[in-house]
Amino acid sequence: MVHCGLNKPVVETAHAILKLGDNYVLQLRDDSPLVASAGQWSLFGGKIDKGETPQDAMQREIFEELSIKPDTLKLLWPVDYHYEFAKGMVRTWFFEAQVDSVWEKHKLNEGRAAKAYTFEGLSGLDIPDIIRKVLNRYHAERELQ
Repeated sequence: MVHCGLNKPVVETAHAILKLGDNYVLQLRDDSPLVASAGQWSLFGGKIDKGETPQDAMQREIFEELSIKPDTLKLLWPVDYHYEFAKGMVRTWFFEAQVDSVWEKHKLNEGRAAKAYTFEGLSGLDIPDIIRKVLNRYHAERELQ
């Protein structure tokens, strides 16, 4: 995991670690070769459109994918990494949000499923490597607090 390196990203994305209580909410991605991380469990989010800030993109993506607006959305860190699906360097802006107050109103609009897992429950899931690294980092940092 590289943090904002010197290589210019070919695409920028925003993804959120959504927390439901102490659990992590993940999306089971559609099983299509046209979709990044097809058939895997991943974080909600997507591409940042031209003219959008990472935070604006994150709010839009959560609403598009789940029809909810979390009360708060906190920027964690940007991470640069090579992603074969994008054929180059990607910069992903990672956010966190508690969704307890809005979760009962969610409606899944993208992907095959949304489910909350304990941190330990993530270990048996097929999760993209970069997302697993970010979740591990996030969890480890929270354990130290």
